[in-house]
Amino acid sequence: PLKSEKILYDMIAMAESGNENAAPDVVSFNAVIKAWGRTKKANSADRCEYWLRKMVDKNRSENRHQGEKNFIPKPNVQTYNLVMDAHFHLYDAFRVQDLLLEMDGTDGLVAPNNESFSKVIRAWLNDESDEPQYESHGLSVENAWRWLDELLRREKRGDVDLGPAPDLFSSVLKTAARTNARGENLLIVGNSTFRAMKASRFPPDSSLPYTWLLEIALKVLSSPTNDKRREEFITGLFDQCVED
Repeated sequence: PLKSEKILYDMIAMAESGNENAAPDVVSFNAVIKAWGRTKKANSADRCEYWLRKMVDKNRSENRHQGEKNFIPKPNVQTYNLVMDAHFHLYDAFRVQDLLLEMDGTDGLVAPNNESFSKVIRAWLNDESDEPQYESHGLSVENAWRWLDELLRREKRGDVDLGPAPDLFSSVLKTAARTNARGENLLIVGNSTFRAMKASRFPPDSSLPYTWLLEIALKVLSSPTNDKRREEFITGLFDQCVED
């Protein structure tokens, strides 16, 4: 990435010296950001953020002086997605989420796409899987479900460019089943995700979603005080599976 950065600096310098044909475009900046993100080093996300901030700050109206030429392009959704990738590889779900929220705050100038939402959802699922056993409360898988639900809401509102990837439903269910958390919130997430999956364009095409939902219910309702609820849940789920 250091070589890529040097080339980019040289292109900017040449443009500022009068050779405007050498000015880098957004593809050039994205290439440098992608190169840094692929290293997965401790400072890789910071370097990606550096270039993103340069693109954002240089194009703020308050930073544009009258008559001054700017050879730094505005970021696009791919720029943000690449920076999100860098944070994803470093297991920083909060920062991945922040970048989607930042795009949402541009009033459509840089609108998040399906890839953006998928990255946030998968980042929270990775965060849940990475939680130590004694710290896991299922909060990260809850966050993943909330973002999946938000994506579904936007699709339902008529945003034809947005919609979930088929495997996102299964990924949420599988993570909820495999996490060490055992709280009631997991059953809420499991039920909500399963219902949303059945109502979506990608209903269950195998027994796996039923199996994962059953695993969630068995661990959440494992207490003897939940014997009746557990029995009713299993019976109801079995009936649904047979019917489907």
